[in-house]
Amino acid sequence: MAKKTPSVEVRSEQLAQAVVEILAEQGRGALTREKISERAGLSRPLIYYYFNSAEAVLGSSFRWICQRIMDREAQLAAKADVVGLDTLVACFVPNNEASRRLYRAFFALLPEAAIKDDLRIEADKVRGKRRELVAELLLEATRTGDVRPPDGCDLDAITGLLESAAMRASVEVTPEHGILANALDALRRYLRPFRAVAA
Repeated sequence: MAKKTPSVEVRSEQLAQAVVEILAEQGRGALTREKISERAGLSRPLIYYYFNSAEAVLGSSFRWICQRIMDREAQLAAKADVVGLDTLVACFVPNNEASRRLYRAFFALLPEAAIKDDLRIEADKVRGKRRELVAELLLEATRTGDVRPPDGCDLDAITGLLESAAMRASVEVTPEHGILANALDALRRYLRPFRAVAA
C-alpha cells in the first residue's frame, strides 16, 4: 500500500505554526526561510514543492493566523452565558500564553498586511468579523442591562480599543488582569453602564 503524502493543508498548518513560534519569540526580523523550514521540520525544497515562494508561505500563514483568531473570538462569545462588558473584553484580549503568541504573530505581520493586497484582505476580514461580534455582544449586553450604549455608538472606536488592549496583552509580560481592567474601565466610560435606579 502506498504511503499517503501530507496534504497542502497539513503542510500549511505546520508552516503557520512555525511562523507563529518564530514571530512570538523573535519578531518579524527573525522570520527567514531557513528558520521556518527548520522550525517546521520541513526541507526548503519540500516547502517550495507546496508553495512557490516565500510570499506564498507568508500569505498562507497569515490566513491561518487570522482564521484561528476569528475562531477563538467567536467561540468565546458563544460560550458566554450572560453577556456583559467583561465578556466583550475577554473575547478579544488574549488571556493565556498560546493565545498571546497567536495575537503577537498577527500584530507582527499587520504592518506588512497593510501594504500587500492579499494580506490586507485577510486583516480586513478579521476586523469586519470583530466589528460584527462587538455589535452582537453590545446588543446582548443592553438586553441584560449591563450597558446602555450612547446614541451613535462608534463600533470602530470600540473595536479599536479592544484591538489596542489585545496588542498590549500580547506583548507585555505583566499579568493581563491590569490590561483587562483598563480595557473594561475604558469601555465603561465610553458606554456609560446602565444601573437601574431603585424606586
